Amino acid sequence: MESFYKASIKDFIITTGYKFQSLINGVLESKHQDQNVLFSVEKEPAGTAGGVKLVENFLEDTFIVGSGDILQDFDISEILRQHRKSNAKISIVLTTVDDPSQFGIAEVKNNTIKKFMEKPAPDKAFSNLINTGLYVIEPEVLDLIPSGEPFDFAKQLFPLMLKMGEKIGAVTGKGSWLDTGRPHDLIEANKMMTSQYGEEGVLKNSTGKIILRGKPKIGEGTTVTGPSYFGDSVSIGSGSSISGSAIYGDCRIGRNVEIVDSVVMDSVRIDDRAKIFRSVIMNGDTIAEDCEITDSVLSQKLNLQKGSKVFNVALHSETMDYE
Repeated sequence: MESFYKASIKDFIITTGYKFQSLINGVLESKHQDQNVLFSVEKEPAGTAGGVKLVENFLEDTFIVGSGDILQDFDISEILRQHRKSNAKISIVLTTVDDPSQFGIAEVKNNTIKKFMEKPAPDKAFSNLINTGLYVIEPEVLDLIPSGEPFDFAKQLFPLMLKMGEKIGAVTGKGSWLDTGRPHDLIEANKMMTSQYGEEGVLKNSTGKIILRGKPKIGEGTTVTGPSYFGDSVSIGSGSSISGSAIYGDCRIGRNVEIVDSVVMDSVRIDDRAKIFRSVIMNGDTIAEDCEITDSVLSQKLNLQKGSKVFNVALHSETMDYE
């Protein structure tokens, strides 16, 4: 919301369905006082475009749609300027990546999208320009979105508009862009936000920028290196080390634990001497003593047994026993 606020955009509509209460609380806590926020809660999944269709009565002028799982610091004022210059009914904001196979890709000519493909196979990718999930849209485009059924921007609306011969503008975003739906980007997004908004010197035995939502209980000899984030009700035992990581609310971390470049979600317990590197630990997990987790994602409510070694995998079962 911050990049939109810098562009003097102060009216927001947030469409949501899953776990909307925590989203609403987070938005209300972080918004500026002069920002207006309307929440639209979907009873059934409506799709990316269908969710916008539900609030069309509130959209009377040019508007911007952004996906909730992206983090970007683009110059929104410049994006709007380029869209209006193009005379297109819709503009897609693009960026470049090394591996476009996980995204929608676009072929662009004269700032206009000529071809669009969603998540191509590596040998089918014709461009490394990808869809960032950020769109500038004129209200009449909503007439192309059917009511009462799920409808998707990338999979349905864009191909439909190209088939109809409608112009789709292409704007390249200038700045940082991360897809927090991907574990690596989620970790980097937390570090980027903490680097931007954190403060130095807020914790004993810490260096670098730190964000504190509460006052963590930290044992003797424990060190913290920023950029790092701590939610409410966090406790960390003696002799531990936290570096470049986000530790969310109600986490209990034991003694001599090492956590580096990772995200630890709410209500996680990590016992003594565990080591976690470049990984995402989801809500309610229990990591027993002497475990080591590297380049991995652990799903919520997982119980990792003592001495487990996890490398470069995603675990989904609620009980995993490793030798």
